[in-house]
Amino acid sequence: MAVSLLGLGLGLGGLTGCGGDSLRLGLPDGNRVRYVGSKPASGSISASCDTVNASVFVSNEERNGMRIRCVVQMSDREGNAITEDASIAIEAVVQEQGHAPEDGSEVHFTTTVGSFAPFGDDTVEPLQDTYVETHAGKAVARLYTFPGSSGEGRVTASYETINARTVTDSTQVTVSPGLSVVMEANCKMQRVYDEMEHFVFMLNPSCDPLDVEPLTGEPSHMENGTIHNPRDGLFSIVFYVDGEEFFDDQNNNGQYDPGEVTLGSDIAEPFVDADDDGDYGNNEPFVDLDGDNEWSDANGRWDGEVYVWTTTHIMFTGPPHEGSDTTRFEPSGISIEAGGSQRLYLYLMDINHNPIAANGTSDSIEFTIDGGANLQTSELMLTNHMGVEFKDGRILPNSFNENRDYAIDLADADPSQAESVTLHTTVNWTPAPDNDLYSATPQTLNLADVTGTAN
Repeated sequence: MAVSLLGLGLGLGGLTGCGGDSLRLGLPDGNRVRYVGSKPASGSISASCDTVNASVFVSNEERNGMRIRCVVQMSDREGNAITEDASIAIEAVVQEQGHAPEDGSEVHFTTTVGSFAPFGDDTVEPLQDTYVETHAGKAVARLYTFPGSSGEGRVTASYETINARTVTDSTQVTVSPGLSVVMEANCKMQRVYDEMEHFVFMLNPSCDPLDVEPLTGEPSHMENGTIHNPRDGLFSIVFYVDGEEFFDDQNNNGQYDPGEVTLGSDIAEPFVDADDDGDYGNNEPFVDLDGDNEWSDANGRWDGEVYVWTTTHIMFTGPPHEGSDTTRFEPSGISIEAGGSQRLYLYLMDINHNPIAANGTSDSIEFTIDGGANLQTSELMLTNHMGVEFKDGRILPNSFNENRDYAIDLADADPSQAESVTLHTTVNWTPAPDNDLYSATPQTLNLADVTGTAN
């Protein structure tokens, strides 16, 4: 008859059956699946997405299909790259009639949490049932953290002996979330397999960043009862993973000793700076590591078990918005003296004063002219940028006024007579970069004509 300890939690060290049949589970590193030994260190995690500016506010169809690729890179305190998910070895020691079974015998492992295979091309769903061959009476399965399969659960191993007896053992295990993400709004983001990088996520920008009040020095305007400013489009993404605060292991013993240099590595619980002021507040989303239901600041001491984290940003933008405070020409009309020239400035931005996304190699502003003037500038290439700079995680408000204007030079075509002049402007832009899951639809918009005379 088969006997099982599954769910009993008796800690009896496995089952011994008649004739010396037994199986015993062991977890050499404890019962929690997390990074051990080579851990991600604070200050050694970074993230970047394949664009800093995505034109999500052009159409629902474009937005729903858009996928933005983000890559996370991690290293330990020695600078060694971490390229695998956290895992733990689970060892089943088997005896059959008091001896190790023949090599190649199979132990059946199951789990209710985590995965017996790392996330990858062939494993996009957790593998929670596997068979492992024995060697010298031992079978070792490796349990990995896996997207969407974390928390407390049980691992069970069973073995059928040559006498058709089943011996089994189980143990409780806690699987950490592994590399995870938290955002300021309910956008969809999921980990995907990528043969070029180890930790890749795809963002579907289906949510709106938080509307915020303008900072001092930040451009803004009121329209239809709403204040529009650049940070209304700024979207924040936080990636976090279990690790340790950095320290300089001066005696090379592999552990922190009081007095060793930590280089300002003391970190708080991860939080999303939704209002972009550089500080936690206003019930912003956070990750509650200590389980006290409150955001916890840095505690002033070195910690060997923390969430190390990093923030990256994408500016969510829209099409050019024409208005006296946003997309406009200055001066607003053409007036060229006989035989002379005139320079116009096009201020190009969306309704939130943000630059237009330019994720294609041919994104540009095209100019054509009718009447008595010649164009010295027929095309200007757009460059993709966020339109704001950060320093030490904080926004520099005065940087919002940069990279918004383009110069266009006109010249009188015939000094002997006065003629009317009309300038036509077309903006061509690509909402986001193409990837395996998304192909962008190029966008085109004709701005209002600029008219005047060449005398």
